[in-house]
Amino acid sequence: MNSKVGQGDQDVKVERTAEDSSLLIACDNDGKKVVRKSFRVPVPHGLVTMNHDGLKHSVKDLSMYGIGLSVTSPDAFVIGSVLSDVQIVFPDRSFHVDVRIVHISPYEGETLICGMEIINTHDSGYIDWMTRVVSEIKSSVLSSVTKPS
Repeated sequence: MNSKVGQGDQDVKVERTAEDSSLLIACDNDGKKVVRKSFRVPVPHGLVTMNHDGLKHSVKDLSMYGIGLSVTSPDAFVIGSVLSDVQIVFPDRSFHVDVRIVHISPYEGETLICGMEIINTHDSGYIDWMTRVVSEIKSSVLSSVTKPS
């Protein structure tokens, strides 16, 4: 089953100001800043992976319609390109999706993150699954932040 996604969480382009010090290393945004419309949740290392062309990448964060991967080089992916039949693998479920490469940016010190927008899903149940997973991780993150010490 194919279903189009991305309308509620796609990256939006806005004008860049002189004070803007965007940290994007590579982004196909024609001189505009990329602004995220939804909350991405951090993913514990090794819990979720993205597989494509025989390579496995660690997912650093995810949202309903996007993922962030740990990458070692700004040339790891081509900004603006679409990757077909990518597999997002959870411990007990996996999904096939198509993604568009949005940016490669600095992440936590000297590491890099590659932001990808999910533009198509090939598996039924993806939206329900991701709604539950994102909600559970978000609740876990927010409850650990608000616990008194």
